[in-house]
Amino acid sequence: MMHLFSFLGLSLIFWGAPSSAFAPVATSPHGAAPLPRVKKYRSPSTRLHPFAPIDEVATLASSTLALATTAADPALLEGALNSVSSSTLGVSAILTAENIKVAFSVATFFPQLPWLFLILLPNAGVTKKLLGGYEIVTLCCLIHFFIVTASIAQPDGTAPMAEFADVFDPAGDPQKAMVGMMQYPNFVSEEWSHVLTWDLFVGRWIWLDGLKRGIFTSHSVLLCNLIGPPGLLLHWLTCTLTGKGLPGNEADLQEENDD
Repeated sequence: MMHLFSFLGLSLIFWGAPSSAFAPVATSPHGAAPLPRVKKYRSPSTRLHPFAPIDEVATLASSTLALATTAADPALLEGALNSVSSSTLGVSAILTAENIKVAFSVATFFPQLPWLFLILLPNAGVTKKLLGGYEIVTLCCLIHFFIVTASIAQPDGTAPMAEFADVFDPAGDPQKAMVGMMQYPNFVSEEWSHVLTWDLFVGRWIWLDGLKRGIFTSHSVLLCNLIGPPGLLLHWLTCTLTGKGLPGNEADLQEENDD
């Protein structure tokens, strides 16, 4: 291999050199001193440079030879492979079934604190500071993403795609297919964190709508935490009964603001 890289490096040098470097030297008919070459003038605007400068090619050739030396040295090559192997083992040590269990618990209990602020202290400054932005919701999304990534990394860690496709087969039994998928712990972890994250997202939106339009939302946010979508329906009902009405078409409102 060393000889091959050396040959390639020397070839690059010869390829990059100008053709005049290899042309025969003109001599006088009587064997006297070489006659001076007459360079043909070319306008700077029409002069062509089809080859790289010789110093750049030489640098490339040196790099090629250095690479050849590294590849030919078993100790250096083994060190590089060990480094890659160590990195792979480090990632594998993180993406484990045990860590998926930990992430499942975090996804379950971490959002409960924000829920308490939304329900018990909806108008407090600390609640607005914590949940006025997307930081907490984004953190929940990252926990869910970790569960998905770690599950994919496990051997047979996710439900087979064929079973997942059965859930969306109208000619089959989608409910039975979904029940069957619940036998996979990692799928349960993914779905659970998925649901809890979106519940918090919707509950936060209900709270923001209440702040914006002066609507009481604690009961709706609580129901959203417990069973999800009915919490949003309760918020619509509260808006109607208090005379606030349902939120308008936000896309149309945005266009009006732009105008």
